Amino acid sequence: MTKPVIFGVTPEFLAREGLGASIAEWEDGQRAETGPGSFEWWYFDAHFDDHSTAVIVFATKPILERSGPLKPNVSLTITRPDGTKIAQFPIFSPEQFQAAKETCDVRIGPNWTKGDLHTYQLHVELEGIAADLTFRGVVPPWRPGAGKSYFGDLEHYFAWLPSIPYGTVEGTLTYDGQTHSVTGTGYHDHNWGNVGLNQVMDHWYWGRAHIGEYTLIYVEQIGAKEYGYTRMPVFMLAKGDQILTGDGALLTMKASDFTPHPGGRAYPRDVDFHWQNGKDTIHLGLRQPKLIEGVSLLLTFPAWQRFILRLFANPYYFRFNANLELSIDLNGIKTVEHGPALFEIMILQGKKHP
Repeated sequence: MTKPVIFGVTPEFLAREGLGASIAEWEDGQRAETGPGSFEWWYFDAHFDDHSTAVIVFATKPILERSGPLKPNVSLTITRPDGTKIAQFPIFSPEQFQAAKETCDVRIGPNWTKGDLHTYQLHVELEGIAADLTFRGVVPPWRPGAGKSYFGDLEHYFAWLPSIPYGTVEGTLTYDGQTHSVTGTGYHDHNWGNVGLNQVMDHWYWGRAHIGEYTLIYVEQIGAKEYGYTRMPVFMLAKGDQILTGDGALLTMKASDFTPHPGGRAYPRDVDFHWQNGKDTIHLGLRQPKLIEGVSLLLTFPAWQRFILRLFANPYYFRFNANLELSIDLNGIKTVEHGPALFEIMILQGKKHP
């Protein structure tokens, strides 16, 4: 029997979770237990004016090890201006993890991040690389309803909070023996839950962009076979610091022109998202994707385990920069914008991958 997926977007779910229409500072604090069964991570990424980028994640455990004990880890991936990358993904001992519940204040070893939904600071120092950055939100924090999807019942869930859908970033990156002053734009979100994403999700497409006055978050999630391959779309469009719509139920996606990847998976060269509410329409056309990253999630396991696990599954992660054409005809706004966009594909099972 197919299990249900329940979207926590109605006022009843806000009341159930003790949430209001406005996001409170405690929502970006620690929300999940750290023991077996639960996971949590705080994600930051930034694109700088010198064409370098940084992605930073503070996590309670690796994504495929939800059932294990607390295994805190910090990842820092720096892409140099010439497009080459350097990254570190160390694991720390459980006693090196601390997190506050009333606000975002996370410490893993010498690495930390703290913030109040508007301004965030972080410090990461790993082997050969470091980041000291300050993020400031331009678009206010947002979530679709309670920000939770429940799987099978109301006790098993995956939650998401984009604390900074779009903001500015400044600070320093250290790599290749030099410290570089950087300024640019950034994003921060927070995820937690108590379900194995590889068990409840078949795959997802997730992206964001800021073009002209407009900020977008666009997501197509497909549940696993056990959950009827249920679609779980998410969408947000903002102009300046005003959110124009957050109704993901009206979003559809089509992917085409798939290209094989040496890792045994394939990715599309054309991705289209379409949102429509009566005569109001928003269309996103993603073209000419440039592959930034393509990696098997099995790399977090020892070689002997990877060999065995690959017999059953090959979960894969792709990350791209692409050209975006954004067409808006909404509430008297009619415009066509062009610019860069970021999107990722997470293939956990891939049985229903388009």
